[in-house]
Amino acid sequence: MITSIQLENFKLFSEETFEFNPEFNLIAGVNGSGKSSLLKAIAISLAGWAHAYIKSEQNLRLIEDNEVREIERDGRFDLTKKTSISATGVFPIISRLGHSINGKVNWKRYREEGSSNTYLTGGIRYENRYDGSYSPTEYNLNLSTLGSDVLRYIEKDKHFDLPVIAFYECDRLWISKGNIDVESSASKQFSRFDPYLDCFHTGADDKAIGEWLLKLELSELQKKVPSPMKSAIEFAAKAAMESCVGFGFDFEESRVMVRYEDGSSTPFEHLSDGQRTILGLFCDIARRAAILNPHLKENICSETKGVILIDELDLHLHPKWQRRVIEDLRKIFPKMQFICTTHSTFLIQSLRNSSELIMMDGEPLLDYNNKGIEEIARNMGVSSPEVSQLYEKMKNTAHDFLDTLDNEELSPEEFHERFNVQLASIIAPYSNNPAYQAFLERKYALKTGKEL
Repeated sequence: MITSIQLENFKLFSEETFEFNPEFNLIAGVNGSGKSSLLKAIAISLAGWAHAYIKSEQNLRLIEDNEVREIERDGRFDLTKKTSISATGVFPIISRLGHSINGKVNWKRYREEGSSNTYLTGGIRYENRYDGSYSPTEYNLNLSTLGSDVLRYIEKDKHFDLPVIAFYECDRLWISKGNIDVESSASKQFSRFDPYLDCFHTGADDKAIGEWLLKLELSELQKKVPSPMKSAIEFAAKAAMESCVGFGFDFEESRVMVRYEDGSSTPFEHLSDGQRTILGLFCDIARRAAILNPHLKENICSETKGVILIDELDLHLHPKWQRRVIEDLRKIFPKMQFICTTHSTFLIQSLRNSSELIMMDGEPLLDYNNKGIEEIARNMGVSSPEVSQLYEKMKNTAHDFLDTLDNEELSPEEFHERFNVQLASIIAPYSNNPAYQAFLERKYALKTGKEL
């Protein structure tokens, strides 16, 4: 769980601090306000943890050149001297006595001027309960040695709950990329740490889920007992989509099938974009939790902790699903922390309190959970949300037109000579609404005695 993050010279942020709710956080704001940039900064900070568990180029997530804030100097733009992302949070660690505990942690990832390297400092520290300060652990525990500490602990056949870390970006629509090779997938070996390899590149296909399901179904056939790990993903699938009872692997077709209450089934790739998005999201989180913590068995979804980042949570979702997706995520993964972005008033309305909303535009935080969609939209800067933009424009055009008719003190002939072409062009875009146009033309004729 991340409790706060401080950004210095990252993207559009010169210096900014954000506090996070331990359960759910929804980031809202206009395009360009920094919603996605904030998620990327959190991902960079979390990469310190993912890379500690399993060291790989895939999960290193450096601060890129285009993420260093630029400032204008003497008419030209230059990169700032230093970019840093400092975070505080609570994560599972191995204590000096060899126990699995939650540690209060603060750490920093940064990039120096003139360097392309991203550095890590701060490590793991215990919090002083009396004054809130952080001090080094007694045996210099740090992120670089955390993975080996955890591995030794697990090798002693002890249970250690690994947190899910995942960043779902806007390109996360799960698309099938061909049938699964049954033979190679069946022989593929999975490590508990595998979910940390691609945790910042989750906009993938359904192949990972398919290969994992194949392994589980083969295991069930061999052992003749249900797999708790497979039950975890089916539990998530049922919550994600009504009438869905789970997944299966079709050995003849070599692809993932979605099963329904009526006994029918559909290939995963034949689902709609919205169905694939919501089902893929829930089931991928459950899959990662199950691989990381198989010892939790039937409690995999309910007991696994972690930090889940989702850009545009409302992506491809029907408003009906938008209204329930937050509560469904809470229900299925109650111990995970979610940090998401959105433009959806339906999602904002479903929050439990204002501490779960981060407004990027400096707007005051209000309790939106009992507010109507229109009121929320107004507070987000949308005028007259109860009507369409076209309707509002038509109404304003009519008001301006009638005001001109009423307020210009000209003779009918002078009025017609000055305004007939101008007013005709104003109402021309609405020629597909004959009643609207006829009403305005009639008003004009009464004023001038002439037709437009």
